[in-house]
Amino acid sequence: MLLLVNNLMDIQKYDAHKMALQKEHFNLSVFIKESYDMFESIARKRNIDFTLTNKMPESYEVYYDKPEMEKVIFNLLSNAFKYTPNGKAITVKVTPHKDTIDIEVADEGIGIATEKLRTLFQRFETLVKENILQPSSGIGLSLVKEMVEIHHGSIKVDSQPGVGSRFTVTLPLQKQAFEKDTQAEFILNDAQSSSPTATDEDTKGTDAKEIYDNNTTDCHSILVVEDNKELRTFLRNSLSGDYTVITASNGEEGLQSAIDNLPDLIISDVMMPVMDGLEMVKHIKENNSICHIPIIILSAKASLDDRIAGLEQGIDDYITKPFSATYLKTRIVTLLRQRKSLQEMYMAQLTESKNAIISGNLTPSQPQITPFDEQFMQKVMEFMEQQMDNSELTIDAFAEHLMMSRTIFYRKLKSIIGLTPVDFIREIRIKRAVQLIDSGEYNFSQIAYMTGFSDPKYFSKCFKKVMGVTPSEYKERK
Repeated sequence: MLLLVNNLMDIQKYDAHKMALQKEHFNLSVFIKESYDMFESIARKRNIDFTLTNKMPESYEVYYDKPEMEKVIFNLLSNAFKYTPNGKAITVKVTPHKDTIDIEVADEGIGIATEKLRTLFQRFETLVKENILQPSSGIGLSLVKEMVEIHHGSIKVDSQPGVGSRFTVTLPLQKQAFEKDTQAEFILNDAQSSSPTATDEDTKGTDAKEIYDNNTTDCHSILVVEDNKELRTFLRNSLSGDYTVITASNGEEGLQSAIDNLPDLIISDVMMPVMDGLEMVKHIKENNSICHIPIIILSAKASLDDRIAGLEQGIDDYITKPFSATYLKTRIVTLLRQRKSLQEMYMAQLTESKNAIISGNLTPSQPQITPFDEQFMQKVMEFMEQQMDNSELTIDAFAEHLMMSRTIFYRKLKSIIGLTPVDFIREIRIKRAVQLIDSGEYNFSQIAYMTGFSDPKYFSKCFKKVMGVTPSEYKERK
């Protein structure tokens, strides 16, 4: 009954054009053998000669919707056993070709009448008119045909009454067959055949200079830490169209890459050689320079304890494998958008008063400002207060005071408040100028020098850029 209900639901989705396939990378030989094993005990009980001939390489992997392909194979084998008498034979044969593969299920059953072959794959069509002992809903083969077709494949049948039937499913072998399919969703998982310690050009991170240059655009940088070469490459290729992607093959490399490159977001596996993902996260959260970076964990460990362990380390999301690439991309966009909102909120609160402190009332799903970030911004604001009237203040002097390199200071400040150091200094100086104008105690030239502008004309230009009006216009409006 449950199988019938599921089949009816699948047909309803197909009719509504809502049957979205979730393509998963899996070993075809293992999949076929598992399907064969499900019926082996039935074959022994009924003395049926049940054989499997697989000409596919043992390690060959394909991109299909695995649950839907299970339904296809299960339906074909179920029908074969349903209509094959005891003591006869059923054969499963897998034959690869250049771009396609044939999966054949042949039986020595009752066969199908010629007039039935034309309507065999129509809904509610059964192989025989009356079969009280083996009732049929008549939707199995219809569903099989529809599942095969949305996999860009085909199915044919050859049959003779009293001799038997042969169903042949032909499917594309290459992933490219599905890439332009809007109904296909690729589900990512660890690949069985990849070496966990593989190192090649794909594993090398992008250097810090390239990441730094990308600050002149809206291109965010993402660090992918994954020991599985194939999954790492898949993630890199999937994300590189929208982001600058840096890769690392274990937690130790990932930690160093995070320190060197200060990415906008980190995606990491948990179980890796040298240093695992959670250990890397712990080191990141303890490091003042990189503790602000949002982190997404990808893991095959799906228990509640594993999720809690990740959240306790301060991660922002925990996604279990296999996972949807679309879901991952959506979470990335959401986290970066939340980070942007947090930057704007932080900057607004910083400029409300000299001792502004960011609110701690954040929801767990948002990237949180850690105590290290608060300490960092307090030091930044204290130094800014001291240097407010210093027209010679440089970014190098700022970084040196905070005992950071120029690049790390640049990236960290921009990640927390969304402004480059130059824009931040100008913003704070103009906000102080507004306070001084509001006080009514100083003229514009005095205010310019008090806020670090050596040229009153340049001060007026910067003021208008930030506030939208000149100092005179602002004072008149007040």
